[in-house]
Parts: sequence; structure tokens; C-alpha cells
Amino acid sequence: MPPNSASAPAREVVPSGATTAATVPGWRLNFAAGFVPLIAGLTTLVTSWVNVARGDAPLWTGLGQLPFSYSDLAGVGPGAAAWLELNGSVGGVNIVAAAIAVIVVSRFALREGRRWAWWFLAFCLVWVGLHDATLATRFFAATGQPVMVLPYTYVALMTAGLLRSRRAVFPNPAD
Repeated sequence: MPPNSASAPAREVVPSGATTAATVPGWRLNFAAGFVPLIAGLTTLVTSWVNVARGDAPLWTGLGQLPFSYSDLAGVGPGAAAWLELNGSVGGVNIVAAAIAVIVVSRFALREGRRWAWWFLAFCLVWVGLHDATLATRFFAATGQPVMVLPYTYVALMTAGLLRSRRAVFPNPAD
């Protein structure tokens, strides 16, 4: 049975760790992009934990403060504080996991020209990048918080890396 063309490299496989001219251009941009949500996810976790630990202090966003505290959420309803803690913790952990996936796939699969890696990273750009940039923009507009450039940096690096690597991963048969 022939190998699955979706998992087959677009050209000769470069052993992991090797550095040759045969590596796919642009993979480093996607690799670097993975560190952006890693920072964002860790920031989300830390700010969530700090806000729970300092319940009476104004809610800290990492760049500024919101005009209410974690303790104030008890007045909203009995589960409001727990809901915020859940979202901050689960969200932060999942952002870190997605970041590590982007870093690993960029380094060990896109670099070698794996088509599935390009498609996975394109999915991450659309699903994670565009979503986060859109919601971050809405948050900044609604709260007046300083604009955190991490979501936009991720989108820019991922887009540049995918555009730069596209021809190497999906070569034109006429070339």
C-alpha cells in the first residue's frame, strides 16, 4: 500500500536536528510564533492565580487593572468568582498547550516539509490566532485596557511563515 500523501514530505526528509539548505523556508517564523501564545498563556495563568490570591485587590490583567476585585464577584452571584477562576486557569493551560503544539510541529514537521504540518498550523492561525486577536480587540475597546500586541504578533508571524513555506510544502508540478 502506498504511503499517505498527506503525511509524506513534499521533498526529501531532513533528519531532525540537521541543518541544511533543504529545510523549508519560513518554518522559523512559525516556530517563533509559538512562543507568543506561550507567553500569553503563562500570563493568563499567573494573572488568574494572583487575582485569586489577592482577592480584595483590583483585578490585574497583566497590563493594567480592572475597576473591581475578585472578591467583588461574590455580589454578582455565588458561582461568578469560581467561573472566572475556571476560565483563567483552563484557558491559560490550553493556550500553553496549543503554543507547545505550534512550536513542536513547526520545528519537527513543517521544517521537513510535511503537508499535514502546514495545514495544522493554518488551522491554528485561523482558529486560535484570528479568534484571539478579535476577542482581544473587543476586550481592549470595552475596558480601555492597554492593547496587548501578542495576538497580533502571533497572527503576523504565523501568516508570514505559512506564506513563505507554502511553495516548498506544496510545490508547483510545472516547476
